[in-house]
Amino acid sequence: MTDQEDYLKLPAILVGASAAVLPEQLAIWSYPLAKADADQASFNMVTAMTCRIHQSGRLDSLAPEAWSQVSEAIRVYKQMIRKHIPRAVPFYPLGTSDITDSEAPIVVGMRSSEQNLLAVWRIDGPATVHIPWASGDPKLLYPADLGIKTRTAGGALHVEFPRTRMACLISG
Repeated sequence: MTDQEDYLKLPAILVGASAAVLPEQLAIWSYPLAKADADQASFNMVTAMTCRIHQSGRLDSLAPEAWSQVSEAIRVYKQMIRKHIPRAVPFYPLGTSDITDSEAPIVVGMRSSEQNLLAVWRIDGPATVHIPWASGDPKLLYPADLGIKTRTAGGALHVEFPRTRMACLISG
């Protein structure tokens, strides 16, 4: 998709690229930085998990909490996501994103006959992201251990992030 190493810019680039390239053809570099913490590593992994992961970076230099996020992301991807990508079609519940707007949340979905997957990113905006939601109960797939909470009410999915610059994957 790109050789952009600033992980905060990748979600907006992904949204644009997914409108032009099939998910099974769209490869995304996952490049967690050597000094990444758990939030940064998981943010980076969420971006790559919606399509084909091309893992890179100095994985040998990651702190244990960041390494744990990378490892868990690869496990979730292999067991729950990868098999659906060849039949997935992207959708944009909040519209397309603006790479210069760090206050607006970014959401991209991948829909197949067996799975609806949402990737949600909070960069610098409000703690709760509100997404139109008509399908069943949402399940937070990744990361499950960083305090992200989901709930549905009033035809919307509400994703609450405890800190800025976080991301998650939800199935439903």
